[in-house]
Amino acid sequence: MSPRSGLIDGMLACAYAGVPGTDTSTVAAMTIRTAEALAGCAPVDYLAVGNPTLDVLPDSSSTIGGSMVYGVVQAARLGLCAAGVGCGHDAELAPVWTPFEAEAFLYIQPAPETTRFRNDNAGSLRTQWLEASAGVVSGLDRLPESRVLHLAPVAREIVLDDVVRRSARGLVGLTPQGLIRSWDASRLVRHHMLHIDGATAKNIDAVVFADYEVAYLASVAEAVRRAGGVVVITKGPRGAEVLLANGRQEFSAIAADRLVDDTGAGDVFAAPLFIALDTGSTVSDAVRFAAAAATLSISGIGPGAIATRDAVVRLAGRDTAIDRSAVGLF
Repeated sequence: MSPRSGLIDGMLACAYAGVPGTDTSTVAAMTIRTAEALAGCAPVDYLAVGNPTLDVLPDSSSTIGGSMVYGVVQAARLGLCAAGVGCGHDAELAPVWTPFEAEAFLYIQPAPETTRFRNDNAGSLRTQWLEASAGVVSGLDRLPESRVLHLAPVAREIVLDDVVRRSARGLVGLTPQGLIRSWDASRLVRHHMLHIDGATAKNIDAVVFADYEVAYLASVAEAVRRAGGVVVITKGPRGAEVLLANGRQEFSAIAADRLVDDTGAGDVFAAPLFIALDTGSTVSDAVRFAAAAATLSISGIGPGAIATRDAVVRLAGRDTAIDRSAVGLF
């Protein structure tokens, strides 16, 4: 059985088990669910683990964010059954999650506060404060089965070894930015180097991070590359660099019509990359597909700007092997 046919035949109905009256031709309409409900969750196509965030905007309003949220919304808009797991405060999250509640599942472990970031941007420089943290995600040894497991921490809320060695999953993808963050009493975010051992690296299939994080993640990149995984370093308008066991390759970016906000673009890139790799696409096609999704996402603000499958496929171009038969029919 090919990877594609297995997904098409076996995974589509997973989102709708236990949802009375739901038409399986659409994505299940679900609001935020409790973490306890996760124990009985049916297998999903795309599972992301990490805390959702409240991102404070310049006018002091907030929008929902976090690597997990961006990844889950993008996966859902590609047509997958997608779910996210993390900690937060329901009353804070519900108003900002409402625009996306018909697209994906959120399983939230209760916390006194939702993780909250504030960014100050001056040209290409960004200063970041962690104003609140929802804490560590528990129960990572009891995650439901998934085709793709996206490890998406934002503020050191997961223990990497615990997840990758115990979870029932297919492809494991990592966006490690939240594991290199630290903060002091002033809540100013700083970065530190991250190291993983060979045993952990062997359980990670793909890693995505930005070029400005290379100094902190070089050891992770080398460990995953040596173990046979795919490492992608995104470079914004300069494209991406892919590191493989047998060498490296540069890929051009796809030009954007306009840039409104590039927050979350790396996470939007990661989700379709992981999905395409899981379906058996070549690295070149997967990167092109991911680049198209990321380019489309920066034309607006927040997860609401994330594009649909059809838009991503059109921009990626029909010269890639990814089409309606590969993405969106899981």
